[in-house]
Amino acid sequence: MASTRREEILFHAAKLFSERGVAGTTVRDIADEVGILSGSLYHYFGSKDAIVFEIVIAFVDDLNERYEAAQVPGETGRERLDHMVAVSFEAAADHPFATEIYQNESALSSQPEDSPISAAVRRAHDYWAEAIARGVESGEFRTDIDQQHFHRMLRESVWSTVRFNRASLARDAERLRHDLIAVFLDGFAAGGPAGSASAKAAPGPVRRTEVEERAAAAVAPVVSAAAESEYDDLRRDVRELKEAIRELRLLREN
Repeated sequence: MASTRREEILFHAAKLFSERGVAGTTVRDIADEVGILSGSLYHYFGSKDAIVFEIVIAFVDDLNERYEAAQVPGETGRERLDHMVAVSFEAAADHPFATEIYQNESALSSQPEDSPISAAVRRAHDYWAEAIARGVESGEFRTDIDQQHFHRMLRESVWSTVRFNRASLARDAERLRHDLIAVFLDGFAAGGPAGSASAKAAPGPVRRTEVEERAAAAVAPVVSAAAESEYDDLRRDVRELKEAIRELRLLREN
């Protein structure tokens, strides 16, 4: 389906805002990117701020709708967070640069409490907080980690991942989702090594399984050989450097 002129304006404006900032982008810049006269742009939007508002609120509203639709009755806290990360990436891909704009613009993140953007963002945060609280209450997640801190770290990591993988987000979303969930929740699970009662009482060395021992034994010679090769290269480089210094001194003396 062909995009409308309004959608073209929003897309090009979002890209410029994310690259230059809202203050560094003029209405003329946006019009030039779209291929229209500056005055024509006001036929679609009353101001540059109106464009910014629509980009952000459309993204957050859509995100909340996806969070709501992704909830499954009876699911675990981990399953809910997994679904939320997945739909966050989907929404970010469908609303290019919106999350970067919100994060970059302090005026947006410090809106009045009763503003539409603030209300929508609070609603989005509530979905994360509820999923984490569900896991803690059921004993699935640890109780010795502050829920709000974990909430903030996970949520910010999701949007940082979007920012740093913008070009490949649609293609790599599944891998990125897996990595985030594995890193955060495998270290947050109540039954994991870090959260178990025995681990807290006696944080001694963890015994490796027979398979792990065999794998370590197989890898050790390779690692050792690689390290030795690197040392050899380093020694050779040092010798060559010394020779070069010696030659320079001889040239100066002569």
